[in-house]
Amino acid sequence: MKTLTAITVAIGVLTTSLAYGATTSTQFHIEKDARIADLGLAPQTEVRQITLSLAVKNRAAMETHAAAVVDPASPNYRKFLTPAQFGSLYGQDATAIAQVVNFLQAQGLTVTKVYANNLLISAKGTNAQLAAVFGSPIHAYRMLGRTYEAPAGATAIPANLAGIVTSVHGLSGRPLFHSNIVRQPASGVATGESKLQPSRIPTPNAAAASLPGEYTVLDLAAKYDVTPLYAAGVTGAGKTIGIATLAGYRQSDAYGYWNALGLSVAPNRITDVLVDGGPLPADGPGSGGAGETTLDVEQSGGVAPGANVRVYLAPNQGNGFLDMFATAVDENIVDTLSVSWGAAEVFNGPEDLDAFHAVFVQAALQGIPVIAAAGDAGAFDINSVFPYPSCTTLLTADHPASDSAVLAAGGTTLPHTQVHKYGSITIPTERAWAWDYLRGYIVKYYGQTLYYTDYFPVGGGGGVSVDFPRPSYQDNLAGAATSAAAQSLYCKASVVGDPGTGYEDLIDLPPAVAGRNLPDVSLNADPYSGYLIYFEGQWGAGSGGTSFVAPQLNGIFTLIAAGKNSRLGALHPQLYGAFKNYGYGANSPFRAVTAGTNLYYKSTNRFNPATGLGSLDVANLARALGVTL
Repeated sequence: MKTLTAITVAIGVLTTSLAYGATTSTQFHIEKDARIADLGLAPQTEVRQITLSLAVKNRAAMETHAAAVVDPASPNYRKFLTPAQFGSLYGQDATAIAQVVNFLQAQGLTVTKVYANNLLISAKGTNAQLAAVFGSPIHAYRMLGRTYEAPAGATAIPANLAGIVTSVHGLSGRPLFHSNIVRQPASGVATGESKLQPSRIPTPNAAAASLPGEYTVLDLAAKYDVTPLYAAGVTGAGKTIGIATLAGYRQSDAYGYWNALGLSVAPNRITDVLVDGGPLPADGPGSGGAGETTLDVEQSGGVAPGANVRVYLAPNQGNGFLDMFATAVDENIVDTLSVSWGAAEVFNGPEDLDAFHAVFVQAALQGIPVIAAAGDAGAFDINSVFPYPSCTTLLTADHPASDSAVLAAGGTTLPHTQVHKYGSITIPTERAWAWDYLRGYIVKYYGQTLYYTDYFPVGGGGGVSVDFPRPSYQDNLAGAATSAAAQSLYCKASVVGDPGTGYEDLIDLPPAVAGRNLPDVSLNADPYSGYLIYFEGQWGAGSGGTSFVAPQLNGIFTLIAAGKNSRLGALHPQLYGAFKNYGYGANSPFRAVTAGTNLYYKSTNRFNPATGLGSLDVANLARALGVTL
């Protein structure tokens, strides 16, 4: 098979591409997937919503502008844009917008929103109308108990819109994104006890350190030197945290968490914003994804207790993920925005990646940093969907963390001792998070099958993007890697429902791509040195994942923005610039993480694709970014 540059599947199995620098144009199709059942033609009169992405005007200038607004030497320094200003500079003009709107209306579709960036237009229509406009009938499908609708064949942008519309989102409603929360497996636990309840309820006294696996935001503040900001009166007051999520939750759990820790928070600080109708019924409060949303709000709002919290809730299907970010940026209310949901970047086509990227750069130009969890399958992100050993491992990065305009939140393990049933395991120093350190113990006492079922691949996401080129902030950065050679995904034929007992070559990725490296920075994410959450009125211990790191960084940068009394804008030039100035020396914002791997990349005393620039000294970071403490 040639280098993979596109995967297009009518029933929504896979979509991927090399967005930049592709030298071949090979399409790959999974003709069938045993997990997916075609239920036939979807109801023709059912109304569904789509979002059209329009071509960016002068993309290079847009990228340069985003870097300029955080460059003290630029005349545009700290001159953040409004959504309308961004649309005027980089969106389509009024004539092009009218052409798209008029065409859609002429086809019987209802235009529901033209975003201020002039790059996105939402509309709704029946399945019959959508099929007529975009060239494929819409079928219903069932996968793993979930029903969704998607085109049964190839679709195309109408000739009338060529050169203006680059992609259409929402024709396929297959749920794609997963949360990045991980919990301690029941197997291998010290005495076999359940970890659903902690051994003790957290205390408001921050000086009383919690046990590993039962940490709270108070412990985070102590371990990563956040407390000097609180001592200086910086709590996030006057700023608004943005959370992007795909599952419902109960606000009462977040207030219960903060109140138990003795945090002083406003009683009405949370505002929920439903995007495209909000999460699907299966993703409502009490669902598996609800734990993700709950911890996002608890962690970010706990780190910055004085800030308001605005939660954008969208359905995990169709155009929901894109619309969620676009709505938050279009509103221009939040000062930071984080997400702990994602998918392997190779599941996205070039048009999809371009649409997201434009919104993320727009956020930067408005002063809003976007932070995303880097994933919880170590260096093998796609293997959370195609599990080993039924499939081979494949080095892959998680999106949106792999986007060069998004700060990628990686994971570490904090020093601690685990007292297991058959002996103790000690982690002597902060290391890259991956459960390879448990392999010997689990295999010896429980067997290799259990290790691959419950403990592999698990770890902080990181690696090299094959979709986003290495950005300027990583130029000449010691430790930055290129994509590895011989990266192919082979799966047993039975995984995709084909006859036979052999393996099929599904994906081949190109070697030596100088792509964007991630993560950028890392904090504790290992459930064994992890956190408590307060969910559905109960405390639960032993949770972790980069799901925690993204909202924690959200809270941290909200504090810094409050300390500066200004939005921060794109974080990468500022962080990598600070690293070039300080390294790991005196007063550095960064702590080198020199032990462990994320199952492939080693953490070293320089930048690396396991832990990025390392972990943080937040007080030093605040000072480096201009906060007086």
